[in-house]
Formats: sequence, C-alpha cells, structure tokens
Amino acid sequence: MHDIYIAIVLGLVQAITEFLPISSSAHLILARGVLDFKAIDGLTFDVALHIGTLLAVVVYFWSDLLALARGFVNSVTRRGGTADPAARLAWYVIAACVPTGIIGYLFEKPIEDYFRNPSVIVVTLILGAVLFLWVERRYRSDGDMQALTLKKAIAIGTAQSLALIPGVSRSGITIVVGMMCGLRRDQAARFSFLMATPLMLGAGLKKSLDLVESPLSSHQWIVLAIGVVTSAVAGWLVIRFLLDFLRRRPLDWFAYYRIALAIVVAIVVWS
Repeated sequence: MHDIYIAIVLGLVQAITEFLPISSSAHLILARGVLDFKAIDGLTFDVALHIGTLLAVVVYFWSDLLALARGFVNSVTRRGGTADPAARLAWYVIAACVPTGIIGYLFEKPIEDYFRNPSVIVVTLILGAVLFLWVERRYRSDGDMQALTLKKAIAIGTAQSLALIPGVSRSGITIVVGMMCGLRRDQAARFSFLMATPLMLGAGLKKSLDLVESPLSSHQWIVLAIGVVTSAVAGWLVIRFLLDFLRRRPLDWFAYYRIALAIVVAIVVWS
C-alpha cells in the first residue's frame, strides 16, 4: 500500500505542476527527494505519468484536436490550403513544435547532466516569476488564436524549448510569450496545450522504447496503472481550472508561489 499511496501523490504532483505554470520538473525532483519510492525505476514511472497527462489533454481538447486533424488533412488534399482557420492553426502547431524537437534532440542530454539540480531550480523559479510580473504589467493582450501568425507560432515554440531547463515551466514560458505575441492569457494557454500534445506524444513514445526490455511484476503494473489514472483525472481537472482562472485573473499568483517555493528550496538546500 505504501507504493500505491506514493504513486497517487506523484501522479497528483505531475498533473498539477505539468499544466500550472509552476514547473513540473522542479516539483518532481523535490518530491522524489522527499518520498522513498523504489517500487519502479524513475524512467518507467515518468513514462506512466506522462501518458496520464497526455490522456488528460487529448480528452479535454478532443474536439479541437479533431478539427485540427481535419484541417491539416484538408490543407494537404484539397486546394484550399491554409485558408481554413483550422488548417492554418494546425500548421502553426506543427511549426511551433519544430524548434523544441530540434533543440531537445541536440541538447537534452547536456541539460540533464548540468542543469538538473536544486540550485538551478531556485534561479529559474525566480526568473520566471519576474517575467510573469513584467509581462502582466507591460502587455495588455486581447487577441484569440486567429491573431496568430507563423512567425508568432515559431516564437512561442522556440520559447517552449527553454522548459528543458528545470524550473522554467513549459506552460509558463509559452503563456507569457503568447501574451507578448498578442494573445489573451487563456488563449495563450489553449495554444500551449494544443502545441504540447504532439510533443508529449513524441516524448512518451521515445521513452516507451526504453521500456520494451524491462519486464514488470503484477504489483508494478498496478502501481503504474494507478499513476496513469491519477495523473489523467487530476490533469483534466487542472486544465479546466487553469483556463477558467486565466480568463479572470493574472499570472501574479503563480509568480508569488514560484518565489515562495524558490525561498523554501534555497533554505533547504543551502542550509
């Protein structure tokens, strides 16, 4: 039962921090430093949690993703090209994923080796908070996703690659850059989630290949299943909460939380 409880806790941490702009990698590193979880190796359980959050995104944005898929197919098979807004947005999502895919492929290993430590997390949490506060005061954006251009989509996608550094937050950096490109908070978050879907799918498939030769016991499969279900259900609820929150409130609350977390981490690590 101990392993199951920890799987639930880690699933909740993954779901909440994957979508809120507070950095999932930072929280998972810290959570694993506190919890004694040895039932399954970290890579295997990471794959399970990411599958859960991917399911949450696919279920919540199912109609949007279906429209994008149809728009993409129509743009390729018909003469309409990108005249259809759904087709245009589909190509923007694809273009936004390219920079992160390239940068992740080239630099994921060095980043894992040199940046995955609490001291880096303290710095990136604070820098992210300062960026949130600055953008909220500098930009008054009110556009929807129809205001996107190819150049803006690529800018948001390039910014997303910074989330490879622990503490940055993928959703956080893409939301603020989206606001800088003229999108409302909730619309920037919506594009961020749509853009994350193919990347999460690709990352999950890549990591899953490493598990082919790793047989699991029945107990380990149960623990994995619980992690997937927990992160999926909680992730769906968090997406719904965040989009509603951003329609009415600024990013300031998340900035203050990041600063408070950075202070706690600094006290624990540097004391």
